[in-house]
Amino acid sequence: MKDTEEDAPPPASHRTENELAYARWLDDHVSERVAANPSNSSDVFAFDSTHAKDARISYAHMATMAETSGGLFCAAFQCSSDGCEGKPGQHIRFCTSADRGRTWSDTTVPMYGLNALWSPVLHYCEEKENGGGGGELLLFYSESRKQLSPGGDVKLIRSRDEGKSWSEPETLMTHERYGGVPKVIANRACGGGRTSPDGGVLRLPFWTEPTDSWLRYRQYHPMAENASLLKKVYSSPPGSADDNRDSVYCGTIDSRDGGKTWETPPIEQLVSFPKETWLIENSVVQMLDDGFDAPQYVMYMRSATGQVWYCTQKEGDPVWSKPVPIENLPNPNSKVSAETQSCACADEPSKRRIIYLAINPSQTLRAPLGLSIRTIDPSGQESGQKTPFIEIEDDPNGNFAYPTTFRASTGDLFVIYSVWGVGIRVHKIPLETLQKALRLEKSM
Repeated sequence: MKDTEEDAPPPASHRTENELAYARWLDDHVSERVAANPSNSSDVFAFDSTHAKDARISYAHMATMAETSGGLFCAAFQCSSDGCEGKPGQHIRFCTSADRGRTWSDTTVPMYGLNALWSPVLHYCEEKENGGGGGELLLFYSESRKQLSPGGDVKLIRSRDEGKSWSEPETLMTHERYGGVPKVIANRACGGGRTSPDGGVLRLPFWTEPTDSWLRYRQYHPMAENASLLKKVYSSPPGSADDNRDSVYCGTIDSRDGGKTWETPPIEQLVSFPKETWLIENSVVQMLDDGFDAPQYVMYMRSATGQVWYCTQKEGDPVWSKPVPIENLPNPNSKVSAETQSCACADEPSKRRIIYLAINPSQTLRAPLGLSIRTIDPSGQESGQKTPFIEIEDDPNGNFAYPTTFRASTGDLFVIYSVWGVGIRVHKIPLETLQKALRLEKSM
């Protein structure tokens, strides 16, 4: 494994076990490490800012980004003044950047509810995608209508003035759908563009959260951080199901008309969780190469097995393949996020697909953070070969959680994520860095 950094790593005797584990993963699975550049990072929302202190915000998490046709960057995330997630008062905050992510405005509150609001997802529909009716900013979120478990109803609000005002909320999927368990979202919608081979289908990933998951899966459930809740035992509310194998799935909510209307798939088209783990916070990417044999979509998922899982879906087939773990891609039971990049490799006649996957390359810790460049072969399988890794945060002993990728109109790729104790941060990976990594991948 080559290292692009000029300075050699410290001697093994001076490194922590976390640093050693990261070094072993780099040696075993990474062809070349592209070092982080701190100058490309900026804080979207910092707890020590005057604005955050005035709003009494001590918790911020689950951020996403979008870009309007005018070049305005938008960000949204969940937050509260309680220092932990899941309590009433958890709401959605929104801010913008007029200088492509270098500085950000103070936040506004597009949505507040009686119960906790979760995981806002932003998507911008261009004017032509929206039937010529002007560009529209979509903000999806979920609302805990019945219980404390993450999620509930999946809802949507819209803005035609870049977030200055918002529509009344629409319910896209209820808590009661698919067995009466909460519905949750976390990753950006994919597709929907004018160049999409399927005519512009927009797909919003979601998963079902078992009713008492925070009790059943306490060892890795985020609500375990809320000590006051651990003293209580909750039963399923009316209309909800107990935690059972018949109510846990992931899939997508789809729109075929530029986000105007939405449809949920039949239950047999969803991905069922395997017995050994949950598969949540799914990230879906669409393959855009014409003439490339299946798959058309690839879905990556967080698990509790220490590995990222994935499955694929072929064009014209509504059923996803059986999910399987990726042996060389560790996951510390934390969110991943994918962005696609097609690549015609010079060393072979067939085309391969390149996917940038934001991950924490660890089985136990949410650090460091970077982009793993994944190769999908013509059969739809992960190649398993060594590929470059682009660092974002290089401290193996930090906490950099819940990355979400976003591709800007310039071709630059941004990753927005949570830094525990600091707030929300965004990192730009310039187009030239991505191109360098692709050249490295082609040379393998």
